[in-house]
Amino acid sequence: MSTVTPGMASGAQRLRRLESVVSALLEHGTMSRTELAETTGYSQSSMTSSIRHLIQHGHVIETGRGRSTGGRRRTLLEFDRHSVLLMMLSIDAGHVVARQVDLAGTVHVQVRRSLEADHPLRSVIAAVEALQAVAEARSTCAVISLPGVVSAEGDVTLAPALGQPTARRMQDVVAETSGLHTIGENDVNLLALGEAEDGAARDGDDFALIYVGEGIGGALVLDGHVRRGATGSAGEIGFLPWTGAERGEGARGGAGNAIGPFESDWSVPSLHAKAEAIGIDPGNQHVVSALEDSDTPEARELLGRALDAWAYPAVVLTCVVNPGRIVFAGNAAHLGPSSRSALAERVLAGSPSPVAIRFAELGERALVSGAIAHLRNAPWIFLPKEDDSHPCDAPPTDAAPQETARESAEPPDPGRAPDPASAHTSPPTDHTRTDTPSKERN
Repeated sequence: MSTVTPGMASGAQRLRRLESVVSALLEHGTMSRTELAETTGYSQSSMTSSIRHLIQHGHVIETGRGRSTGGRRRTLLEFDRHSVLLMMLSIDAGHVVARQVDLAGTVHVQVRRSLEADHPLRSVIAAVEALQAVAEARSTCAVISLPGVVSAEGDVTLAPALGQPTARRMQDVVAETSGLHTIGENDVNLLALGEAEDGAARDGDDFALIYVGEGIGGALVLDGHVRRGATGSAGEIGFLPWTGAERGEGARGGAGNAIGPFESDWSVPSLHAKAEAIGIDPGNQHVVSALEDSDTPEARELLGRALDAWAYPAVVLTCVVNPGRIVFAGNAAHLGPSSRSALAERVLAGSPSPVAIRFAELGERALVSGAIAHLRNAPWIFLPKEDDSHPCDAPPTDAAPQETARESAEPPDPGRAPDPASAHTSPPTDHTRTDTPSKERN
């Protein structure tokens, strides 16, 4: 039987308070202490030590004074987004891409290493070590973008892009190699979070994103949060049944296979093969651009079939989920204006209710933006413990009074629940940093 002591409960309360302050500052920008109290539900006095702690560790800065409301002008606080350096890893066209970025989105350094299909973990280790060798400063935490289904425990399935299945979880290897707390998240979910943050879905809380690339996948964002489903496989639209095209090789998709029947027929590699079969070699072009540039009837017919196919999962999602908009990403975002209009018309013609059709705006930047948005809802991964020793930690003589039991209780819901936590791995003890954040689950 587990036991929770008063000290443990108090530490958990301090951590929640610290997370609430950081999340509010990251979401809203510059705020006064009064505004922080109104947003988080904690009293100003109960947040005094948290704010002082964040200032001492360089995460929060005082940026001046706000306008007076009749009394003393309020000091404004801002989270320094350059104070957190994120190691971001992703799989891209047979490569492992490792970047070091700060929470402002600035990429400090980037390296690429070929992905060995037979030894993918070796490639990931090489990318992590290469990044650490050239980075001028140590990263604070790590996020790895993973294709396929990512379970709450970090197990990855249905991910042929990763090569051979591995005996160890990739995020565990990243944590061990880097010495950093590591979060693993599905790549399309991160793309959706990025487009919601700065791109095509920034003005809405309910949308579905459809990604067309080496595979075909989807992400559902409802009420501003990614919905992963019972086992993490929500959005695996590549496994939708598909009889709209000749099957041939497409028949290999289905239960027990890593490639679904729909993506087997209409992913980018499949479309590329179909284009070559009618005499069109895209070369370095996106295959949709090559089809649009061709004036042959065969190219127009193939492009039309691709648009029919890509509209299909959008109609399914509209029927089942009724999102406010559908965002097409990946190769679909490279469609020209007339093809975009034709795709939108196909979706609307088959949907039972109106839905806005958008196209991704951020490209590969969406992964970085999505990882930053994800950390905003999981700040425990980069925050030092509030009881870390510091010469200034002793409260000043005019410190705020001790918080009452009422103040230290869980604050009222400010209207924004944290996003469901992805799989998280702490580094082994010989690499562990001074902060050991608690694991968060939804």
